[in-house]
Amino acid sequence: MSDINDPIKVSSPVGSSSDSKNTNTEAVAASSSSTAVYAQQRSNEEENVELRESITLPTINHRVLLSLKESAKVIGTKGSTIQNIREINHVKIGLSEKQLGCSDRVLSCAGRIINVANSLGQIVSILKEGSTVFPSVSFPAKKYAFHFLNPILPPPTREEFRDLSLDEINTIGTLRLMVTNSQLSSIIGKGGSRIKSLKDKYGVKIVASRDFLPDSDERILEIQGLPRAVTNVLLKISEILLNELDITFASERRYYPHLRSSSPSNAVALAASTSGVQVGVSNYLNNEFKATIKIPESYVGAIAGRRGNRIANLRKFTKTKIIVEKKTDKTVTDVDPDNRTFIILGDHFKNVKLAESMLLKNLDVEIEKRKSRLAKK
Repeated sequence: MSDINDPIKVSSPVGSSSDSKNTNTEAVAASSSSTAVYAQQRSNEEENVELRESITLPTINHRVLLSLKESAKVIGTKGSTIQNIREINHVKIGLSEKQLGCSDRVLSCAGRIINVANSLGQIVSILKEGSTVFPSVSFPAKKYAFHFLNPILPPPTREEFRDLSLDEINTIGTLRLMVTNSQLSSIIGKGGSRIKSLKDKYGVKIVASRDFLPDSDERILEIQGLPRAVTNVLLKISEILLNELDITFASERRYYPHLRSSSPSNAVALAASTSGVQVGVSNYLNNEFKATIKIPESYVGAIAGRRGNRIANLRKFTKTKIIVEKKTDKTVTDVDPDNRTFIILGDHFKNVKLAESMLLKNLDVEIEKRKSRLAKK
């Protein structure tokens, strides 16, 4: 007989403990699985958003003129500075190759307009590093032989920036933005209203060079201000250019550092004057370079070679695409019936430039050959 005070022993059903553990394990596994699925879905959604943004957000390619010293500063030790700009802002940024005898290089920066604006604002800061004395040493007294590198605007004065501290004034820098004549007209606006608005709103100074960069349709738009102000005004300028992008931009020649050839013959002078590497609007962000050369009709056969083998070899050697205008494409009303157009296309500027120079050299050689033959008669 059991005592009423004895504890009642309740026997657990067989296997209940292990079943409970299994149930808990399954619940945890299910929870982990659902968490993983959710995380994957979230990751996919974020990737899709990023993809949509990369497609829908406007992009642009800005070009800036730099001296060799400034270029070295932007590149940094073993390329660390420019790589840092590239990684932080997610842009494509690079410099044209050094040209013998030239004191300038061109910096190209392509990407989303906000990222490009931030990158160029950062470059203004980089070029100002080490300037601690007012007026700033980044407004050099040194005069460059290539006058486009010399500042157009005077250095900032203390009176102009009474609201800023001395340290802030020392961060004021200058950017030489390269723009085509059509782009400049869009930025200036009717009666100068747009450029005046940019100056007033963002507290910057803006002035354009009177002269065109050599053998091009580009001019310098010099912007002076605090790095953050330069960033903001560049963002607005980018929006203006994208809203008013016109097909006429494609025919405007871009500037690249080069030395002008001395006293070429008339035919070569004509070909050289009509050439000029540029970036077409349709490939504005893909860095596809283009050069157009006019070759006198009487020399086209010699330049192209028998069955076009000379041009074919040139294409292969320079890794470019060379298109020769067909004679049948010309009309009776053609404004230039005595010359044929050669178009050079390529992904790299140096390749296009090489093909262009080789074509001009071949033309020069053929002209000299013809002169020699005529002299012997």
